[in-house]
Amino acid sequence: MEQSKNSDSQQNVEEQNFDAFFQHPLFCTQVTFNIDQLNYRYKRLQAINTHDPSLKQEYLMAFDAFLVVFRALFLERGQRQYTIQNFYRAKGDNEKADKIDAYLDLPAFTWKNVSIRDMLKFIADKFICHVDPISTEDLGTANFYMKHLANPYDKNNLETIMTDLNRIINE
Repeated sequence: MEQSKNSDSQQNVEEQNFDAFFQHPLFCTQVTFNIDQLNYRYKRLQAINTHDPSLKQEYLMAFDAFLVVFRALFLERGQRQYTIQNFYRAKGDNEKADKIDAYLDLPAFTWKNVSIRDMLKFIADKFICHVDPISTEDLGTANFYMKHLANPYDKNNLETIMTDLNRIINE
């Protein structure tokens, strides 16, 4: 019983420290810096000529760098993650956090039950952050998702996603 009280007490202290950290002015500065870094990496990614086969490796490297930050800022779930959504919730702006989550949970395709979040997280988790074992099907799926994200004619391409998320953040 005593151990349970200590565990509950420790959890409450951790939650208070977590919330206090989100409220700290330095964390606000860090969030701004992280969003700026994400946008910078995205602009660098956009500047690469994807029609030049000699730039394929550079594009993949820039995409990886971009997606790692995107995943950390937007795709993680749980109250203890340092996401943009949790930052807004800690500041009392649940509406903005919910708009970001709702946007990321929109279907990426009209014909397949995959959200924007799922699509981006699949690529990040399988090929960048965890380097999980992959199947031929996984590789095909990732290639399809990457082509979709790069296609300016697809509805939920990377440019649209970044534009929409920045619009929500700046509202």
